[in-house]
Amino acid sequence: MLYFFAVIKMYEYSRDIFYYETDRMGVVHHSNFVRWLEEARTAYFAEIGLPYDDTERRGLMSPITALNVRFLGFARFGDRFTVRVRMTRYTGVRFFVRYTVVNQNGDMLFEGDSAHAFVGADYRPVSMARAVPEKHEIMAENVEE
Repeated sequence: MLYFFAVIKMYEYSRDIFYYETDRMGVVHHSNFVRWLEEARTAYFAEIGLPYDDTERRGLMSPITALNVRFLGFARFGDRFTVRVRMTRYTGVRFFVRYTVVNQNGDMLFEGDSAHAFVGADYRPVSMARAVPEKHEIMAENVEE
């Protein structure tokens, strides 16, 4: 079976901010930034040939094991944001992702890092190199150097 994938060292995900994402102060509630990271990470993995649904059909999941964030600015309804996503490290079992979020003017709003582990249905760590070698190759090729 042939697998096609893209090597993308940095991926950009953009969309407009929805009204429901704002709070009484008229700015985006902080919890939505974490959702944006997940949206961007999911789109990034689909783009490089590792869509979450395919990975999960193979009995593998990739829960977040750590999240570190820093808020740098405010975003409001009507703004457009872009999340820049890049995988910074991959061990075969764990991977690490770095994010920066900017608004339509290029102003930095948020930055963060997440750590993940590949686990099976029993929630025990799984080596991608042994379990799904072709996906392991994709992961290794897309780490930012």
